[in-house]
Amino acid sequence: MIQEITRSNYLGVLCSRCNERIPVPRKTAELHEELKHSEVSENQDAKSRAFTLRCKACNEEGVYAVNEIQEFEGLPRVRTSNSRRAASAA
Repeated sequence: MIQEITRSNYLGVLCSRCNERIPVPRKTAELHEELKHSEVSENQDAKSRAFTLRCKACNEEGVYAVNEIQEFEGLPRVRTSNSRRAASAA
């Protein structure tokens, strides 16, 4: 039997502090796709649009431009809540 290999991809940015991959929300990804396919002043419009995201690895928040979004292979990192970390440390 032949199994089909499925690859997951997602849009995200690299954390400006720890360089970990941060997935972007669906609305931000849609905006990125709209700007990527628009012909009028694409580069200038993408530079002027910014959003904030919190890194799941270092828990720091940063401001990112829409043109910093890139495609990553694999699955996004899953956030672990503080209560789970505290319970596992005990």
